[in-house]
Amino acid sequence: MKLLIADDEKLTREGIISDFDWKQLGIDQIYEADDGINGIELCRLHKPDIILSDVRMPRMNGIEMAKEVQKILPLTSIIFMSGYSDKEYLKEAIKLKVISYVEKPIDSVELEASIKLALKEQLFHAKNQIHIDHHNKYSQNKLALQIIYPSAKTNYSDYTKQFEDLGFQIKPTTDFTTLIITLKTAISGIPDPFMNELYSNIDEIVARFHMEYIQSVKNDEYLILHIFSDNKSSDYGIRNICLLLSSYLINKYPYYIAVGKRVKGIKNIYESYNSAVVLLQSSFFYDYNSIIAADDVSYNAAVSDQTLLTAYGESLAQHNYEEVKVCVTALFNSFKENQQILQNYAKDLYYKLFTILIQTAANLRIPAFYEEDSATVLEYVSRDYNLMELHQLLLDKISLFFSYIAEQSKDSASIYAIKEFISKNYRKDTLSVKDIGEHVFLSSSYVCTLFKNETGKTLNQFLTEFRIEKAKSMLIDARYKITDIAAKVGYSDSNYFGKAFKKIVEMSPSEYRERFGK
Repeated sequence: MKLLIADDEKLTREGIISDFDWKQLGIDQIYEADDGINGIELCRLHKPDIILSDVRMPRMNGIEMAKEVQKILPLTSIIFMSGYSDKEYLKEAIKLKVISYVEKPIDSVELEASIKLALKEQLFHAKNQIHIDHHNKYSQNKLALQIIYPSAKTNYSDYTKQFEDLGFQIKPTTDFTTLIITLKTAISGIPDPFMNELYSNIDEIVARFHMEYIQSVKNDEYLILHIFSDNKSSDYGIRNICLLLSSYLINKYPYYIAVGKRVKGIKNIYESYNSAVVLLQSSFFYDYNSIIAADDVSYNAAVSDQTLLTAYGESLAQHNYEEVKVCVTALFNSFKENQQILQNYAKDLYYKLFTILIQTAANLRIPAFYEEDSATVLEYVSRDYNLMELHQLLLDKISLFFSYIAEQSKDSASIYAIKEFISKNYRKDTLSVKDIGEHVFLSSSYVCTLFKNETGKTLNQFLTEFRIEKAKSMLIDARYKITDIAAKVGYSDSNYFGKAFKKIVEMSPSEYRERFGK
């Protein structure tokens, strides 16, 4: 806690400071003032919890200072110090409801008792404030959710009173704008210190533009802010509030901020909220860390879906990489330019693109796609990807498809048979060079020499890299335990798996999951 000692005698102040173990008492900051005017300035600057003040001081006495202090810090505990001749000030001190009155020369035992009494009063104030804050937060959260429905029109007077109970004065002409912030991580999964810091930043940012707000959390996913003001420049304030929130969040958690339309009066808040919800539905088409407002949403015409899918399938069958990229880029740009398309419609088209790719790869017996099926594709598109992430995943799969096409054209029949055998049997921890050699009717020594000469890699190196690539694709899914993944890719010893993984990827499996997991 903070203590201010106000006394025009320096020796008195220094004596008081040296007489006590303040940290043991619970005081960790002490400020000194030599008169009432300086005392008020220090109160405004440092907001002390306890004031120990002489009654008689030059320029402004202790009583006058206390009256001014109670206007700005009504919960501060005040202790007066005075000589016997200052008894006439006692009545004024009683009116001010000071905590205690200590006579000079000061008795250390008496002063310590007064300070402990003041500390006890401050603890009471703190507990009471926590209770008030908790009640206000509950009431605010409840109100913020109630007014997002059209019933706000009929309950207008009741909601107006609830705003007043929270300390807000609302007029029929008050402007309201709803912001919805959604983070990539569920709110319950975010550490309390970060959320407390975020709420503190929201307080500071909104107040900076002379606006007020109430907030709530919906479905553990959406932070709803109803920002309001009678300020004519509320659009300017909202725009800058969004920018400042964005600059705070950008290096912490991926986010979207949807900005509802500006409305007048409590009864129309639900319209602002609904417009923000509609905008948030288009977040699939935006990169993370975007502010989405009505003016940003595009309405251009889309390309023909069936024509594009047909051209895409034919280009894959003909192994025409450039034409495949043209097709998927046209679809991606079409969605980016027309954000009124429903998210599920866009995901359905990407589902078809993935399916055509995997079917084409299966027909060509490409090892990397053996395990891919309709269930895997459905998992891709049902994850919490935005358009950019889903599109990049498709591009990665297409690139993998064509890299195998290129490798297949280079490999001899024996090399292709070896890779195919590995792709089907890599899960076995007993898989050996002897097994591979027997499959292609070659000796162990010759199969190793042949593979190294034709691919530039040893057989064990290829097998390890193949297993690690499979492990990487499973690590992005948190449902799989790392020990289970190790077993699934042919490692009976998870510690050995971890060392092999780190040697190739330059990070441990858990670090890889933390960075790339969905």
